[in-house]
Amino acid sequence: MEKLILLFHLLLSLTGFEPVRTVVTHELANGRDLIYSTIQISGELATFRCLRSQSGLCHYTLLPGSCGTRSVDCEPPITVFTMRQGDTLLLTRLPEDFASCVTATPAADNACARQLAQTGHATP
Repeated sequence: MEKLILLFHLLLSLTGFEPVRTVVTHELANGRDLIYSTIQISGELATFRCLRSQSGLCHYTLLPGSCGTRSVDCEPPITVFTMRQGDTLLLTRLPEDFASCVTATPAADNACARQLAQTGHATP
């Protein structure tokens, strides 16, 4: 039944009934990619693509949208995972307002705080 619901949701999103939001993380140094990732979000579905990474891996941290990595009362991450360059992952049942951080190495708090601040998700 869950697969049928997922298929129905995908068909609706493909026909334009569900708006799709794309988050691109692309950091360069000296003309070389440090990290290049895209996340396509449609309702509770999110497709993560690790396109290029200096380390060959993309390290993702997903946080509630109201959460910044420097908040004292910040909830724990929704999930933390690592993907190889070239891999794609589809996650379901994510909150619509989740915040994401993706780095080429396991994320230090300041790297995620900087990314979230640039996207307007970090809190003071």
